[in-house]
Amino acid sequence: MPFDFGLFAGRWPFRRLRKGELSHRFAEAPEGGLAASLDAIFYNDPWEADAPLLAALEGTALLGAVTLDAGLPWAEGRLREAARAGARALRLYPGIHGYAPEDAAPLCRLAGELGLGVAVTARMEDARLEYLLRQKPVEPRAVKALAEKCPGTQFLLSNFYLSELCGLEGDNLWADTAGLCHGLFPFENLSFPRERLLFASFSPLQCRESALLNLPEDAAFLAENTSAFWEACYGKS
Repeated sequence: MPFDFGLFAGRWPFRRLRKGELSHRFAEAPEGGLAASLDAIFYNDPWEADAPLLAALEGTALLGAVTLDAGLPWAEGRLREAARAGARALRLYPGIHGYAPEDAAPLCRLAGELGLGVAVTARMEDARLEYLLRQKPVEPRAVKALAEKCPGTQFLLSNFYLSELCGLEGDNLWADTAGLCHGLFPFENLSFPRERLLFASFSPLQCRESALLNLPEDAAFLAENTSAFWEACYGKS
């Protein structure tokens, strides 16, 4: 099975998650994955949730992604601390935390210097489930503009829909498959480069088994893409 770039652990305050514990992430992805904390999204200081997550992941097949609000004055200091603690990626939620993608440029440049990839999250759930959490739309072109301002950083377009990925090619742009779950034959109709695709299930918010079944028969290319992404992030470090 492919490396999973979209694993989460913790609590989602708007509905019950039956597999929210980190132990389920270990069981689901023995081949490896990138795990982030759901609790960190809602904490005033996300590090209070990210620090124990990184400690729990140490020595396992899972890598840690830390959450930061680009508007927080201590964000850059926290990112440096997270890198020292073993974090391999930064996950941003501009639609939830209420800032424009371009506002995160200084933080993203630092992430690139530290060898961390940056996952810009378009959404956490379908808009039909947003009556308790209103997420502002994340404009795909704005994320592309952010990536152009930070050429030394690798960006992952996370949970963007098929139509949103059109025309977003870039030397440091990648996309995960979490949003490719609508309509028939999404991979056949995708205009985004296949060599820039990375598997993400968004488990437990979405069903990992369904995400795996949705992959094309020749999904072996995802393993090569995974290696290429991490090499681009920190192969030089």
